[in-house]
Amino acid sequence: MYKRLPVPKWDAKHNKWILDVQHEGVRKQFVSRKKSTGKKEVTERAAAWIQSQDKDGKTRRKLSEVWALFLDDYKNKKGDNEQLIQLRSLGRVFVLPALGSRPIGSLYLEDYQSVINDARPQRRGRPLSRKYLNNLKGALVTFNRWAVARHYTNEAVTGQLYVPASAETVGRSVLQLSDIQRLFSSRLGLTYERGLLLEVLTGLRPGEVLGLHREDYKDGCLFIRRAINARGKITEGKNKNALRVLDLPQEVREIVKEQLQDTEALGSVYLFPNSIGGTPSQTQFRRCWARMVKAHDLPADVTPYGLRHTFFTHTEAHLPDRVIKSVFGHSTKTDSHKLYGEHTIDGEAREAARRLSVTPLYEAAKNAQN
Repeated sequence: MYKRLPVPKWDAKHNKWILDVQHEGVRKQFVSRKKSTGKKEVTERAAAWIQSQDKDGKTRRKLSEVWALFLDDYKNKKGDNEQLIQLRSLGRVFVLPALGSRPIGSLYLEDYQSVINDARPQRRGRPLSRKYLNNLKGALVTFNRWAVARHYTNEAVTGQLYVPASAETVGRSVLQLSDIQRLFSSRLGLTYERGLLLEVLTGLRPGEVLGLHREDYKDGCLFIRRAINARGKITEGKNKNALRVLDLPQEVREIVKEQLQDTEALGSVYLFPNSIGGTPSQTQFRRCWARMVKAHDLPADVTPYGLRHTFFTHTEAHLPDRVIKSVFGHSTKTDSHKLYGEHTIDGEAREAARRLSVTPLYEAAKNAQN
């Protein structure tokens, strides 16, 4: 700090040290009459003043400017990953419209909380889910923690923000057991068909299905090591627990074995490659599902990711929490009902069983083939 300061001058006429400083357009003079120690004193006082001015200047910056710096720093540390994409989106849609023009130092806990309380969907339709609002809360906490550490604000909100109790637990649309029977009743011979059936019976994320290599299947187990996101980028999964091993019921093993045999001639490393053996695509995966929906007369609002929720809906009652966490690859122990929402199952009673292969989901799939 001292390097940016001029050297104090001794005013012999008035017996005092004088240091004139200009910082950010503001001039200030520091004086001391202590001949032996005054030079050091005025230098230290000037340095402290400049430091306080710097901090004040940071707190006066608009949140939008600080948010941009936050995203740049996050990218430098973590890379251009899915979390960064989510932060950009949440900031653009919710944070910046509400707080972007305000000085960050003028924001208090209630201002951050209001972003969550007032969040509304961009288009008419379903309200924002509890899971989505939790993501928004997480983005605000991450940003605030970063800003506090760099003295842009003194208002720490970690542990104080909340998602209102009135927030709806909204789950994605899922297949009913009758839908699953139709889905497994016949095969269409589509490129990604088995991958989608695998997702129904395992609860894998679409990107995890597409990221599977042939060598990831061994001794009846699937080793989940990577995912392919919507932009075609290969990642190590959503979180550290996304890397896991699944012991497959016999019905799923048969699907994988069929896939291995039918695609062997393509020479691809992928278990579910595209039609010419190349890297699979989530866009093509969705298109394949759209054809299957039409062919089997399935609900049009069920998406490929909704198949993951279908798996949960029809198996959750038969699996202990620790198994759910293991199968789904969640980063922390979760209240799965809050995370995925509760879905109504058409007249099907839950069967109490420990093994996945005797859950209603698997019974429906097996009944379709009998």
